[in-house]
Amino acid sequence: MFAAVCGSNDLAERLRRQAPILANDAQHHPIFDQFEPWSGQVDPGWDVNFLGSRTRVSFFSLYEHLVDFSKTRTFVGGLPIPNEDYFEWITLLEAVAEADGLFTMVELGAGWGKWLVNGAVAARRRRLPYRLIGVESEPTHFRWMKRHMADNRVTRDTRWLVKAAVAADEGHVWFHVGEAADWYGQAIANAPPDKAPGTLARVGESLWRLIGKPEERSVRRVRAVTLESLLRDEQMVDLIDIDVQGAEADVLEPAAEVLDEKVRRIFVGTHSRDNEERVRQLFSGLGWSCSFDFPGSGESDTPWGRIHFEDGVQAWRNPTT
Repeated sequence: MFAAVCGSNDLAERLRRQAPILANDAQHHPIFDQFEPWSGQVDPGWDVNFLGSRTRVSFFSLYEHLVDFSKTRTFVGGLPIPNEDYFEWITLLEAVAEADGLFTMVELGAGWGKWLVNGAVAARRRRLPYRLIGVESEPTHFRWMKRHMADNRVTRDTRWLVKAAVAADEGHVWFHVGEAADWYGQAIANAPPDKAPGTLARVGESLWRLIGKPEERSVRRVRAVTLESLLRDEQMVDLIDIDVQGAEADVLEPAAEVLDEKVRRIFVGTHSRDNEERVRQLFSGLGWSCSFDFPGSGESDTPWGRIHFEDGVQAWRNPTT
């Protein structure tokens, strides 16, 4: 585990500190040696990662500022640059590499299902069957998750997609929705009934969906499920990836017993110092081993250089499963 060291958020300074990595002077994590990078032609309007997972650029407006996606281009296989996502890649690929017979993965706050599809593509590389469980409440993101899986040949018989928010209790919660391509910070909201959308607003949202236009930000009452209920019928889960925008400790703490019984690995995106400490206490108390623990909203020294973290990163391994 590496302690966080606060530093400048200036982009030029961060790039200077990561220059040795960008120049390939630092060794990548050895798990990447087990997955040969993909190379090939990329069609206009698509992005492709090093495993060959294809993503529609329309899912995320930030893509438009990264590369010219309007033309066919050649992708020459290369490994991910160490950044906040690098540790998620390591955790995912290790889970796939150590899966026994069937790779099972759960993504909570799945967005368009990016990490689930990465898991499926990695499992296919190992000729492993897989089972994917995706939980997402934002309605446009949920539709995109189904589309993203179809785009990457993830068939319905290998997946269970749940349109809900994951929460501490079953029932319903208020949830932020809208601006799907610009915002992936949708979270449970503490909205009283008088802040909920009225009948006219709900009709407007339905019309937007019918004609394919993006919804504006609003708060909606949605179904809530617990992690314990999601895992009830599962035999063993190789990886849980959770990014629930500040609800992580509330979701995980009530499920401690089933996590310890059925889950081999977990990757947690954290969103506050309180959540970081509660998640840390939960898994250290269960006797799990910590793979990574970096706080959010600052810079930390890592084995791959000094990296800025927007969200915190924690990865834990269950030694008893």
